[in-house]
Amino acid sequence: MKASGIFAQAHLGDLKQALGVYARRHRVVADNIANVETQGYQAREYRFEELLSGARLRLAGAVTNPAHLRLGARELADTRGEERATASRYNNGVNNVEIDKEMTDLATNDLSYRLATRLLSMKYANLRGAIRGTVG
Repeated sequence: MKASGIFAQAHLGDLKQALGVYARRHRVVADNIANVETQGYQAREYRFEELLSGARLRLAGAVTNPAHLRLGARELADTRGEERATASRYNNGVNNVEIDKEMTDLATNDLSYRLATRLLSMKYANLRGAIRGTVG
């Protein structure tokens, strides 16, 4: 179901998808940290932003009929992230997990997740205020 009206303008779906991306990235980084001493473990990363920007740079085909397939550029909701092995050549003697980088990624992702939850909370508060008639 596609959001319309005030719900589409509030970008609620975009914020919810961002929370999902941050949650998946947290899991990947946490797995890397948990396996820092696992022999032969290959560090992983969760790519989303690069895939999204690449999808938006493409030209989009016109949809003149609901039965048409979408061509070219994709919407945020249509973009899926990708988990893959890192291309890092780092070697800690056991595997390629660079703990300092992973801890930095974890902190950065945590801040992004907190910001997205705060924005989503503010959007819902605005909607509640509009429903009650207290937003001015």
